[in-house]
This record gives sequence, structure tokens and C-alpha cells, in this order.
Amino acid sequence: MNLPFTHPVFLWPAAGLALLCLGAGLWAQVRAGLGVRVVGQRPWALGLGLALMLGGLGIGIAEPRWGVPESPRLTVHIVLDASRSMLAVDENGRSRWNAALLAMDRILSKPSPGLRFSVDLMTGDAVPLMPPGEDHALLRDALRAVKPGEIGSPGTSFGRGIPQILKGLPEKEPAILFVLSDGEESWLAEADALQRASSALKASGVPLYAIAFGQNTPIPVTGATPDDPKEKPELFTTTANPDFLRRLAEASGGRLLRADESPLELFQKLAEGKAPLPVSRSLTPSHPEWGAWIAMAGLLLWLLAAGKPMVEWRPILMVLLVSGASPTGHAARPDLPLPQGVKAWIAQRALDEGDLATAQKWRPRGARPNHRLLAAEIDLRSKHPEDALRVLAPLTGQGAPRPIPVWRVPALLMAARAKVALNDMDQAKLMLERLLLESPGRPEAVHDLQSLLPNPEPPPPPNPKTPPPPRPSQGARQDELEGFQQRMPKKPTPPAGVKDI
Repeated sequence: MNLPFTHPVFLWPAAGLALLCLGAGLWAQVRAGLGVRVVGQRPWALGLGLALMLGGLGIGIAEPRWGVPESPRLTVHIVLDASRSMLAVDENGRSRWNAALLAMDRILSKPSPGLRFSVDLMTGDAVPLMPPGEDHALLRDALRAVKPGEIGSPGTSFGRGIPQILKGLPEKEPAILFVLSDGEESWLAEADALQRASSALKASGVPLYAIAFGQNTPIPVTGATPDDPKEKPELFTTTANPDFLRRLAEASGGRLLRADESPLELFQKLAEGKAPLPVSRSLTPSHPEWGAWIAMAGLLLWLLAAGKPMVEWRPILMVLLVSGASPTGHAARPDLPLPQGVKAWIAQRALDEGDLATAQKWRPRGARPNHRLLAAEIDLRSKHPEDALRVLAPLTGQGAPRPIPVWRVPALLMAARAKVALNDMDQAKLMLERLLLESPGRPEAVHDLQSLLPNPEPPPPPNPKTPPPPRPSQGARQDELEGFQQRMPKKPTPPAGVKDI
């Protein structure tokens, strides 16, 4: 089980020193001398205060971690066994391969914000199939094109394939391996393969989760088709080994999933920090300030228990604390170690009053979303879009918590403004499209996206210098009229008779 600390090794020395100080204080309280009683010191409180200071120092250095990441994301590297043993039919009338594809369809058929998937095929070697991405339809089509036993080296080797896959993973990126296999190792001895694969997983800090397919009884499988059509394909037997997958997953910090368990829910919990990841791959926020608060409480207790010698010093210490440790007592300066919330308040007031220079001096540098949004707004008004994008990067990633937090929309809008300022229109459109996919119907995003799309150009006006089309000649027109007259019926002649005079 992973401790919720970045550096848990510092906890034990701090705890030992704190217990030593506490024990010394209790021992001095029982054997307090006359001088201690005269000045009014309380050794047990002095020991407790010193113990709290040392304990708070250790906790602050160890950095406790909890809470939901600002930008939940996780890359799931799917490792699919593509050996010929996956053709064995022992999964309720289905082959192991079809059962694995059905499990993949259940995962890829649902929306998964913040998750990216890649696919590697496991044979005697690792065969990369698809890089990390979010196109689920493309992943499903790529899996349908694979035929077990016809790609890569024959057999399955976890001891060789898993280290090959781990070498290509980026460092410190939240990632896991999701293995779908029957657990049969055919290249190395089982103990050797387990040792090699688990050592590589521990060194990279990537946990492995797996689903086992098949039964642990021998099942006949048809071998490769021989080149000579007169020869019959060779038959061999395969036996699933789910225990091997279970031991490998538990050794890496993961586990073997049940058949009725939803892997997608597990992936979402890992991305949001609700399920633990190794510290080197985790995005869970750290809170070293809690160690400082504990140490300050210990210091206050130590000052109160110091007796008469500290009475004269207490007003001086309070004046230094109120004046911000300024020896001259002047107003606070931006270079003082004030809390980021105070700096953000001063910068926001200056920004509301139109004083950009003061806002730049008091620009907050905290990791909270509101501090980042304010710092990005100051950078944009200062004509520094690159700095604004750098500050907004943790807030504009691929994933976002559900429901959508209030800072997500302004972060994407400001990132689009910064991209426009850098004349990167394609990335600006991508930011606005992502915003509309996560939160449809936002009028400001619709307006900004429409302003970036090119307007349809009207047809060009007619050129007055262009001569009109030639008119037919009068002779051709006369011939056409004569032809019409010849084809028209003639008028009947009146009957002959006597003319009246």
C-alpha cells in the first residue's frame, strides 16, 4: 500500500526526534528543579511544542498528498495477448480472443473524459499497434484487423514483452498497463519471467491491471497452416494461468480484475485520484503547508510555556509578525513572502482599477485555479500570451473533473485568446471545440468560434470590360424565321364566289 506522502522516508526520523523531545519534556516535568519553578516554565509543554515543530517539519518535507487533481488524466496502455493460444474456445462458447475483444468493446463504447488508450500486442515480443489517443472507433477497427498467431514471434513472453513496452513510456506521466491475456508464458521459466516483468514495473512506477481469460485445463488448438497443402495443421494444447497474472499484478501494485468488474470505473478513479497510483505517476496535489501549520502551533505552545524570560519578547515578536518581518515598518512589498491569496487580492483590486503595473508586481504564483486564471489575465493584458499559455496548461488539458468546474470554461476561453494572439488559429479552434464538447451551448464559445471561421466570399462582380456575347446575324435569323413559316400550317383559302359590288 502506498503512503499518501511524496517522500515518506522523512517521516520516521522526524517522528523519532519528536518522541525524544516529548519524552525529555515529561522527564523534566517530573524532576523539575527550583529554578524552573521560579521562572514559571512548564517542561512538558516545552517538550510538546518542540515535538510539534519537529513533527511539522517532517510532515512538510514528506509532502502529504490528497484531493482531486486539477486536470484528471490517465493513459491506459492496453496489452493484448495475440498468440495462437487465444484461439482456444473455453469462454462460454467463445474463443479467448473474442472474449477479450468483447471486454474491449465494453470499455471503448462509453465516453471516457481524461483517458487515453494505446494498444500493444503481446507475442514472443511486443508489437506496437496504436499510439495513445482518444479515437475509440479507430482502436476498435484496428483490433478487428488482428488475427492471433499471425503477427510477431510465436508464443507469449511476459518477461521480454513488458520491459519492451515500458521503455517507450514517458517518465512521470500518469499511466497503467491493462493486460488481457490467458497468462501462459511460453518463452521463459515462470519464475524468471515474473522476476523480469515485476522488476521493470517497479522501476518505472507503472502498476499493472489484468483480466484473465480461459480455463486452467488443457484445451486443443490448431497450429499454423503448413506450406504444403497436403499436410494437416499441427495440434497443440494450451492451459490458461490466471495465477501468474495475479502475482504479476500484485507485485506491481495493481491487481487482477474480476470478470464482472467494470475496468472503466477503475480507470476513472485512478485518473481522479480516488484510487492510488504510485507517487512518481500520481497527479494528486501535495499539501506541505499543513506541516508548517503544525510547526507554527508547536512554536506558539513553546513560547507560551517558556515562562517569564519570554514575556518581554512576546510583544516584539507580535510586532514583527504584523509588520511582515519588515524592520522599518513600511507597507508590504511584492517581494515579501506573503500568502498567494493576499497577492491575488491586491492584484485583482489593481486590475479592476486599471492599474496594470501594480497588478504585474503582485501577480500571484499559486497553483490554485483562481490564482492561475488571474495570472493568465494579467499576462494577456501585458501582451505576453506565451506566459499565459504556460500558466493555463494544467487547467486546459485533455481531461476535466465531472461535473465541469467553474474554472474550466474561462481557462479554455483565455487559452483560445492567447492562441489567437500568437496567430495559431487552428489551436484556437481546437480549444473552443473542446469547450463546446464538454459544455455545449456556451454563447461566448460559439461567438468566438464563428469569428474564427472564414466568411463565405461573394461571387465576383461582372467585369464591365467584358464584351457581350455575340448576337446571331440577321441572315441566320431570317433563315430561322422562314423555317418556322414553312413548318406552320397554311391558312385555308376562302371559297370562290360572286363578289358583291
